[in-house]
Amino acid sequence: MEASFATRHEGDSRFWAALWLYILLIVLLGFREPVSERFFDDFQEPASPWLVLHVWSFAAWLVLLAMQAWFAATKRIDWHRKLGVAMLPLAVVMLVSAGTAEFAAQKREVAAGQSGAFSIVTLTYLTTFAVLVPFAWAARKNPPAHKRLILMATASICAGAHLRTISSFDPALFWESQSYFAHLAFGFGGSMLLVAMGMAWDLYSRGALHPVYRVGAPILFATYVVAAWLYGSTWYSEVSTAFLSTP
Repeated sequence: MEASFATRHEGDSRFWAALWLYILLIVLLGFREPVSERFFDDFQEPASPWLVLHVWSFAAWLVLLAMQAWFAATKRIDWHRKLGVAMLPLAVVMLVSAGTAEFAAQKREVAAGQSGAFSIVTLTYLTTFAVLVPFAWAARKNPPAHKRLILMATASICAGAHLRTISSFDPALFWESQSYFAHLAFGFGGSMLLVAMGMAWDLYSRGALHPVYRVGAPILFATYVVAAWLYGSTWYSEVSTAFLSTP
């Protein structure tokens, strides 16, 4: 089935560039205020070394993605492959730094009397990224599959930026809502939207979905469905709060 899928379309470069700009805009909107508060506001708790490492590694990931897309579009395949080697350890740094910083943040929230339920949201972001990146690496000799797996991996860690962007307008939409659909739409909708954009481009430019989307997208979306249910469940809230309360 994949053999008949067109590797390139004349509009690919413009689409991927526009998608990257959209991701950059959402990240800037979503994290501008919290980064400013933690890094530059003396009245806020200063950023921990793990958080600093996470911020810079995440920024590096976005920059390298743009460079990778440019190298591929301009046929600089050697540079594209060399840079790809650097992105694998960077992904590890992102996971370790984000996981450590988020775990510490969740423990502080629980110590302040909050529920630990949000841990399932960030855990889902990180787990899906951790699963998708190795698949993307394994598919690096198959450019169409590789590119779409990278999009899905990046989308999984950008969902938090969408959530923060929405919360900046009305925090109650997610944080105070008891609606399962609100938890799904606002907690994970940003990731689903990015993947849906990629799928829509495939349908428009090729008339069919790439196998990566046909197989991977339903699994990814189902993972979000379960995670949103766990976030709103009393059972997970009690278990996660008890776990994060341990010294």
